[in-house]
Amino acid sequence: MPHVPPPGRTFVAVLLAASLLLLVGAVLVRGYDTRGLPRAPEDRDPESRTIAEPLQLLSRGSALRIEELTPLIAPERRDAWDSAHLLPFRLAGCPKLLDWIDSSQGQRFERLLGELRRGSSEEALAALALIFQLARSTEWDPGLLARTQHSERLGGLLQEWLRVRAEDSAKDPLLHEPALAGALLYGRVMRTAYDAPAIGRMEAPYERAKAFLWELTRAHAAPRTQFGESLLASHPRAMANLLDLDDFLRGFDEEARLLFPELDGECGA
Repeated sequence: MPHVPPPGRTFVAVLLAASLLLLVGAVLVRGYDTRGLPRAPEDRDPESRTIAEPLQLLSRGSALRIEELTPLIAPERRDAWDSAHLLPFRLAGCPKLLDWIDSSQGQRFERLLGELRRGSSEEALAALALIFQLARSTEWDPGLLARTQHSERLGGLLQEWLRVRAEDSAKDPLLHEPALAGALLYGRVMRTAYDAPAIGRMEAPYERAKAFLWELTRAHAAPRTQFGESLLASHPRAMANLLDLDDFLRGFDEEARLLFPELDGECGA
């Protein structure tokens, strides 16, 4: 008859085999652990973002911090970034915005903005920082002759950014405050455009800005968008004025002047 091990010895052998299998499984799982691998900027948790005080990148001192963003630009956009991101910081003589943006350098810069605003949160912040610097370094005030093409073009750049990123910014800690600031500047710029004539107003920029901001916030019809709720919480006066059809951007203009007094369309002159 074949030898049959005692029941107690069989139990011990089974237990040892099970322990060995668990040990091998743990080693295999550890081998596939990717926690030590670097993650792309867009894959990082909001709490792990490395950009402190993102609103400062829209301020007068942004030149001192803009290079913090360079390591966060995706490799496929790095050449365009290296080629164009410093252009608005190097502008001299306060050129008219439309004249510069239509130049070869300006077109290279505008293509970069298009790539960045569709990228990660960090890249979208970079795009907005560059638009703010453009507003700081160029002339876009319509002047006595009511030449609104410069302010309308700047408003268009801000509108494109807000259309792509504003709604998601309501739940993005990195973009939350910058997006609100972008909306305020948009209101300031577009109010400058439609309020340019000495008497009356320019209807085309007025109606365009009203339609866009009502779409962005749904201030005129419940429920408001998430961005509209964020704007109401942070800048209630601006949001309330959106329903004032006589001058619906007055609150945006006043808030933007307080936050960014140098963004006056005349390079802070």
